[in-house]
Amino acid sequence: MKKATINYDFIAVAIIAFIASCGYNVYQQMQYQDLFTRHVDQQWNAQNAEADLVYARNQLASCKNTTETGI
Repeated sequence: MKKATINYDFIAVAIIAFIASCGYNVYQQMQYQDLFTRHVDQQWNAQNAEADLVYARNQLASCKNTTETGI
């Protein structure tokens, strides 16, 4: 019968690898949250810019119509 032994160096490396993996996952989650927040902000800015453009076009059309009718 063979006796299985666990090397303490292996346990230490496994623990360090596990802690490093958890730390990297936390880091990635923080990066994801930051990028998602930026994405949402950019989406809002794009929608606001589009709404402003539509408003400006409507104002311009209104000015054109007023000028053409002479009112």
